[in-house]
Amino acid sequence: MYGSIQSHKHACERIDGTVAGIGTMVLDGTLNTICQRRSPSLELLTCLSVRSAVPAQCGFAGRTVLNILHVAVVVGASGLCAASPLLAEGVGVAPTVFRATQGEIVEIVLSVSDRSTTVTGTWRGTNVPFFSLSDSTTMVGLVGADVASKLGKDALNVTMTSPQGTETRRFFIEVVDASFPVQRLTLPNNMVDLDVATLKRVRKEAKHLRSIFAHTRVPRAWTDSFVAPLDGKISGAFGRRRFINGQKKNPHTGEDISAPQGAQVQASNRGIVRLATEQFFSGKSILIDHGLGLFTMYFHLSEMLVNEGDTVDRGAVIGLVGSTGRATGPHLHWGARLNNARVDPYELIRMNVGSSRTNVRAQ
Repeated sequence: MYGSIQSHKHACERIDGTVAGIGTMVLDGTLNTICQRRSPSLELLTCLSVRSAVPAQCGFAGRTVLNILHVAVVVGASGLCAASPLLAEGVGVAPTVFRATQGEIVEIVLSVSDRSTTVTGTWRGTNVPFFSLSDSTTMVGLVGADVASKLGKDALNVTMTSPQGTETRRFFIEVVDASFPVQRLTLPNNMVDLDVATLKRVRKEAKHLRSIFAHTRVPRAWTDSFVAPLDGKISGAFGRRRFINGQKKNPHTGEDISAPQGAQVQASNRGIVRLATEQFFSGKSILIDHGLGLFTMYFHLSEMLVNEGDTVDRGAVIGLVGSTGRATGPHLHWGARLNNARVDPYELIRMNVGSSRTNVRAQ
């Protein structure tokens, strides 16, 4: 469980007792807390109760609110629960807004009473697939804010369908500026100013990648939490606005992990190898499809130890660190895509995405 609400302390904590940088709502018929971290301290915004009185500590003593929707919403590393309090539609309170910085993942956790319930969502024209955890009554949806996502607030529409009927709820996700730093690099001209033949190759490779990322209806392949592909120094390069030889280029869409030439690279989770080939920019490259539109990428390898179509388990050695492609030295470029949103791969680890421990409950 990534985070939990301690009903007596009224605080969001990690399971190890440290403060978690998340906002959490849990509405399950018992004590419910909406809290927010305002760095450097955790501040309790509101405590609500569904079918029960609100604790006096929260400043709403004796107040009872309507049974809204059994939902726990966990937002990313710096995400905040922005609206307060959350009440049923029609009570006259503004809709709930969740904030995500560019490159972060928003995780929506719904608790349903009927195991046959299906859940779907849409945000900015993109489908948000939901999947069930092991208890079959908890549904999880993942929303990625692209590294270059437009700023602002848009509706997240969630529809739950069961034998009892269909229910729709609307939340909002607001994307805020990550203020990524600028990076200036100098590379050989033939790696920047491409000739006609090379440009044709690069465009063909990009088209092939887009066709792979379009497969978003593959079932979830993972059940455990994600792991880093190797130990090494993290550059913090994700999201940097790059200028190469003075030319403005696309933002850096992965993390660079420094490691010795030949160091083993492991799959960050279970999935199917969709790409294992050498490309102009990324060199020897592996792309793993984890299902539900979630992919991880491993670039600049010296060797690839898997083939396209292979199913790999979490922690399986898939390649060796190298400096192939457009690289200035041995390192691993580790990237992640979530329904075509280019997200920080370390979000997968920070949020414990989609594992059984994602299930956030009031204690």
